[in-house]
Amino acid sequence: MDEELTITDIRLECLRLAVEFGSGRDVLKPHLLADTYFEWVMQGSEATRPADDQKDGGLKSAEKTRSVRKGSAPKSVQM
Repeated sequence: MDEELTITDIRLECLRLAVEFGSGRDVLKPHLLADTYFEWVMQGSEATRPADDQKDGGLKSAEKTRSVRKGSAPKSVQM
């Protein structure tokens, strides 16, 4: 049994999720949150997306590396 979801089914599911899990403010206008969910679901995985999810394709590295001072490791307490 190969059931494919239609666009309408997906939109209705997004609306259900927005109403069921949205905040009180979201429930007043659930279509706004449902549209956000729908856009997220429909964007899918792009074949051109970099492996590390960086827009420029570069590797992510820390701006400032942190060093640990000597002797600053936690000591265990004996009882």
